[in-house]
Amino acid sequence: MVLTLAAAARFVVDPVLALVFPTSCAACGRSMDHPRSGPLCDGCWGTLPRHGGGVCACGVPLVSPHADLCGRCRRGLSPFERGASLGPYDGALRVVIHELKFRGRRRAAAQLAHRLDGESRVRDVLGGADVLVPVPLHPRRHRERGFNQAELLAAELGRRAAVPLASGALVRRTDTASQSGLTAARRRENVAGAFAVRHRSRIAGRVVVLVDDVYTTGATARACARALRAAGALEVRLVTVARVD
Repeated sequence: MVLTLAAAARFVVDPVLALVFPTSCAACGRSMDHPRSGPLCDGCWGTLPRHGGGVCACGVPLVSPHADLCGRCRRGLSPFERGASLGPYDGALRVVIHELKFRGRRRAAAQLAHRLDGESRVRDVLGGADVLVPVPLHPRRHRERGFNQAELLAAELGRRAAVPLASGALVRRTDTASQSGLTAARRRENVAGAFAVRHRSRIAGRVVVLVDDVYTTGATARACARALRAAGALEVRLVTVARVD
C-alpha cells in the first residue's frame, strides 16, 4: 500500500504535533489527535449540524414538510436560481466559523470547503457554474482583519470544484456598519447600494455562484445579487457555510 504525501504526514506528523504542541478542540475542548485538521477534533467535524427538513431550490430551509418552495420563491422574489449550505448556524458549525472569521484560523477554510464539496446540494449549485464570487469586505475592514473569509472559502471551493474564482469582480464601495444586532429592515437599509461590479466582463453572460460564510436575513446576499444581475449575470446562485434558521 502506497501512502500519499498528505496521508504520510497525517500518520507521522500529527502524532508528534499532538505530543509536543497539545491542542484542544474549539468546540468540545478535548485534546486533538490530528492538530493539523483543526480547529475541531475529528468527532466534532463528523457531527456538524445539518438542516433537518426539506430545502427550497434557492437554499432556504422549508418550515413545512409539505412545502416545495420558500415564500420568496413562491412570490418570484428570490434572486437566486439555486442555493445550498452545510447546515444551521449552530453548535460546532458556528464555532468553526467564529474560529475562521474572528481568530484567523485560516486552515478552517480548507476543511469547510472540503465538506461543502462533499454535499450533493452544493455540487448541484456548482454544476455548470462559470465563476465563483466571494462576498467582499470593504478595503478598510479587509486591512483590519487581514483576510476575507468568504474569499478564502471561495478559493478553496473553486480549487476542489474546478470553478474559477473572480476575486475583486464584486466590490463593497460603502463601509457599512456591522450587520450584527440589526433588524432585518435595518440590514436591508444598511447594505442598499453598497456593492458594485468592477469587472463586468467577468460577470456578464456568466452563471455566477456567490460565496459567503453565513446567511442571516439574506440582506447582504441579495444586495450582492442585485449588483451582479445589473452587471449582466446570466444566473446568480448562492453557497454559504451556514444559514440562520
